[in-house]
Amino acid sequence: MMNNMKIEIVKKKYIIYYKMSYIANISIEAFVVGISVLLLGLIVRYIVGKLEGINTNFIFKNKGMWISLFMTGFLLHFVLDVIGLNKWYCKNCAGCK
Repeated sequence: MMNNMKIEIVKKKYIIYYKMSYIANISIEAFVVGISVLLLGLIVRYIVGKLEGINTNFIFKNKGMWISLFMTGFLLHFVLDVIGLNKWYCKNCAGCK
């Protein structure tokens, strides 16, 4: 995978842009989405646990839940982008207009 990752650094004033391959860009985006889903999922589970009146310590010790939340976000973003749904959404929905 590293052979396909071509990184070109372009300097414009004080901003450095990195031009990377499609797979590299999607992987970074998917990683960010995975972390976002993980954090949001943990916060929601913590709130629900508190509302149910149960001990929430299990949330921070449950590695399977952390991995599942991260992989859900990562794979969902990666797959939806690869099959073209992200591009369709930006073209046809109000989110990108």
